[in-house]
Amino acid sequence: MENLKSKLLISLDEVEEKEAAWLVPGYLPKGQICIMCGDGGAGKTTTWCALASAISTGGKVFFDQTPDEFANTKSQKVLFFSSEDSIEYVLRAKLRKSGANLKNIFSVSLKNPQFADVKFNSPLLKDIIAEVKPALAVLDPVQSFVPDNVNMSQRNEMRSCLNPLIALGEEFGTTFLIICHTNKRMGAYGRKRISDSSDIWDIARSVLIVGNVPGNSQRYLSQEKSNYGQLSQTALFTIDETGAHLEEYTDRRDADFVRESDFENRQAPQRQDAEKFIVEYLRNGKRLTSELDEAAQAAGVSRSSLARAKTKLRQEKKLAGKSEGFGQNKAFYSYLLE
Repeated sequence: MENLKSKLLISLDEVEEKEAAWLVPGYLPKGQICIMCGDGGAGKTTTWCALASAISTGGKVFFDQTPDEFANTKSQKVLFFSSEDSIEYVLRAKLRKSGANLKNIFSVSLKNPQFADVKFNSPLLKDIIAEVKPALAVLDPVQSFVPDNVNMSQRNEMRSCLNPLIALGEEFGTTFLIICHTNKRMGAYGRKRISDSSDIWDIARSVLIVGNVPGNSQRYLSQEKSNYGQLSQTALFTIDETGAHLEEYTDRRDADFVRESDFENRQAPQRQDAEKFIVEYLRNGKRLTSELDEAAQAAGVSRSSLARAKTKLRQEKKLAGKSEGFGQNKAFYSYLLE
């Protein structure tokens, strides 16, 4: 027992307690496994590129809520592996346009035969982490870095292959950000939206979901899990050629946006039929709005669908209205814009 104790066991009175450290306060704990998920086209790549750029320059990440006067950042190294986008054709440009310090960002080209050997539990990944010592390591997407002998659908197999990242995080202070896809099941949100394996959710200390805000051009970044404190607010942002830009914060989460999107999808066919009716009814010129409404109702178009169709056509600058006359002779007309 004495021999086993000296080699393996530790006494907790000799363990130093530590507070959680953060790469991005409230969102990404330092030295831990985190995941970022989203539908295709939601902006996952642009989001992690914006994050990587800020880390490489010492700037404040766009979704960091720390007041500017209290932000204490420094330039740090970033490592990424991406099997979905080319460094030469896509990612270098994205990072450059978002203001990254390219000297602080490292990767392995898809053209390099050894790229295929980079796995979550591979000695090669450990060697690269030890050499670069990055503050952030991005692996996009998760499927590309799962060992060939691991079945992602089998409980605990993913946990076993991800466990080495925990040790690397503790040794080098590296935060691992694993990029995942979400499923598109109606009514699914939060944990149920994560494709592939529930073990990924379980082992992650922070989970971020990126999505499209229904009805406008904004995107959202919602924290769905945090092991080191309360969930941070959801960041609403836009994307342009220079990257991601914060618009505002909200208390709404992935579930709220999913419900809105599901509602829009269910209502879309009726709204589209109502739009076609309006365009056909007004194609020969302006008509009394009251006559339009009555004709739509007679044709089986519901009031709610008609209202949504009018709103959509006005937003697209295809429909307008005006009043003519005065007093009792005042009438309201609807007409199509050229």
